[in-house]
Amino acid sequence: MHVRWVELVGFRNYASLSFAPDPHLNVLSGPNGYGKTSLLEGIHLLLTGRSFRTPRLVECISWDAGEASVSGEVAQGEQSRQIRLTLAARNGAVEVGGALCPWARAVTFAAADLALLTGAPSVRRAYLDEAAAKLVPAHRETCRQYRLVLQQRGKLLERLAGRSDADRLLAPWDEQVATLGSEIVHRRLRSLATLAQEARDIWQVLAGHGAAAELIYAPALAPGEDPASTRVRLLAALTAGRAKETLRGVTLVGPHRDDLVIRLGRADARSAASRGEQRLLALTLRLAEAGTMRQRLGTPPVFLLDDLLSELDRRVRERVLGWLATQGQVLFSTTDAVLGAGAVGTVWEVRQAEVEALERVGTRGAA
Repeated sequence: MHVRWVELVGFRNYASLSFAPDPHLNVLSGPNGYGKTSLLEGIHLLLTGRSFRTPRLVECISWDAGEASVSGEVAQGEQSRQIRLTLAARNGAVEVGGALCPWARAVTFAAADLALLTGAPSVRRAYLDEAAAKLVPAHRETCRQYRLVLQQRGKLLERLAGRSDADRLLAPWDEQVATLGSEIVHRRLRSLATLAQEARDIWQVLAGHGAAAELIYAPALAPGEDPASTRVRLLAALTAGRAKETLRGVTLVGPHRDDLVIRLGRADARSAASRGEQRLLALTLRLAEAGTMRQRLGTPPVFLLDDLLSELDRRVRERVLGWLATQGQVLFSTTDAVLGAGAVGTVWEVRQAEVEALERVGTRGAA
């Protein structure tokens, strides 16, 4: 799939912009602070309804505007769909209007993705859950329900220390934790099976040498062979840990305690990898996410890659650009106007919230 055109009005530093990206490789070149990331963010909002920079969409509205709009057209094969989303500021919050395209998909990479290597386990869990949700949209709602159950169960635990009826009162909440938790764990495992293979293959191409990249699920409680057996194990663990949970007022067992281990060979990449390797690994994880979507849905998503080439050496940059040139529609920002040898696409200059084509190279059919 690809974006045919996009229009931003009152969005970040764009008072008004009409932009028709190349269906292949797009280089957004220009100084920092001139609107490259905001353009990628606007396209991500068009495709997903969310920002990859902030959970507060009110921040996307220009300071001197009370509302913003993002419009555009996406195409996939013989079908196309026009989308228009509006953002209206209301008392510090935002009201979103419009409808998304149900088959539109995007994968992003930004500097914040280094947290996949350096951040808390919650960052890696969120990565797995987002990847699973792109394959099984119901997973996002399952995770939302699970978080609500944990909150309510935690409030109840705070009031139950020393009470003889704790088991009876917690039983229905235990059941929900076990049922929803087992679904989450096994969707993560199914997604990871594909993600891990994609990551190994992509890392081998991008790194060019060295140890293999490995992704390993690290559960706090070993799962069973299927959701039913995992549910039984979760229920048993919740019962066994009742005293500790009522003392601390938190749920100590479940997928919210799990982690994803990222290795280069036998070494934990979170501590053993160099800064450049960590950045390339974070990019690899995002590209692997896109690979799983292509396998499942038959077409690649739109790639939106912010500050792509920073901290990568020249040979790695060449391999990254060579790989991306084969992946459908890609938009990436950089301070260097570079397209890559043999690539098909366009270099765009972004200055003061204006976008102008500098160079167009080759033509071919779009995904």
